[in-house]
Amino acid sequence: MNLKVKASSRLLLSIALAGGCSLWGAGTTNAATINCSTSSCLTNALANAMPGDIIVLAAGVTFNGQFTSAVNGTSSAPITIKSASSSSKAILKGPSTSSGYGLHVTGDYWMVQNIKVTNSQKAIMLDNSNHTTIDGVEVYNIGAEGIHFRDGSSYNTLKNSNIHDVGKVDPGYGEGVYVGSDEAASYNHTVKNNSILNTTIGPNVTAEHIDIKEGADGTLVQNCTFNGTGISGANSADSFIDIKGVNSKIYNNTGNRNGNSNIADAFQNRIHGSSYPTGTNNDFSGNSVNLNGVGYIVNVASGSAKVHANTRSDGSSMLYNGNYTPY
Repeated sequence: MNLKVKASSRLLLSIALAGGCSLWGAGTTNAATINCSTSSCLTNALANAMPGDIIVLAAGVTFNGQFTSAVNGTSSAPITIKSASSSSKAILKGPSTSSGYGLHVTGDYWMVQNIKVTNSQKAIMLDNSNHTTIDGVEVYNIGAEGIHFRDGSSYNTLKNSNIHDVGKVDPGYGEGVYVGSDEAASYNHTVKNNSILNTTIGPNVTAEHIDIKEGADGTLVQNCTFNGTGISGANSADSFIDIKGVNSKIYNNTGNRNGNSNIADAFQNRIHGSSYPTGTNNDFSGNSVNLNGVGYIVNVASGSAKVHANTRSDGSSMLYNGNYTPY
């Protein structure tokens, strides 16, 4: 079944399609609302989407498979994939926690709303995807990292979401959110101005809750909540956020170590490699953490950071370490 129809056929049109789909025209544009209740419908809708399309997934339905799209939306007509209900979210379920991506987007201007992603190696992967918003998703039972902004992906936003129980196969690579790539990886390392907002990460996120890699520039993490239960300590996973990028803003987040002895500090700043901008001018302000009396809120192991009005509720006076500048 092919959902890509001519522009004239998409105007003010309702067509009953085989395989659990229906398509509705959207006014005087080529855009359509495509209602899906089967995996085959979703696969075709993603492959053949046009700017402005809204792909609506039936409430509470599980869509089995690995789903991908390389289509671009536009600033005025993004492509949307969302559940019909925010309280009964559709589920994208991969074949195994050992392989594949639940949702892989390589196009620009997407809206991913109110879905669950589970049972894949990586949940949501953005590769060279720009101006994409991920809103109200739940990610869980994932083999490695949960959400990854990779290969030049910039100006994207993750917000109002919940990431837990990731790193089920590879604890040392079970980051909640991964921004950029390690210097040795063969991707475009320059990822700019990605935002992670109002998102709860943990419990049972086995690596860092957020890992901001060298080459990442201007990452904003704001109003997020970190639950340290389950951080494994594997592959140096010993903090809520590890920052190797530059010009990051870590504002007004809360974190609780929950007695997990694998957590050494709340936030760690460091230089890694020499090929990309790394470890400088990162800004930590208004964060509040409970570290059970150990470690630092901000440990600048290398590089430089600015610090302001960060507090801890465990009675310890150990706030900062290394090359930091108060303001």
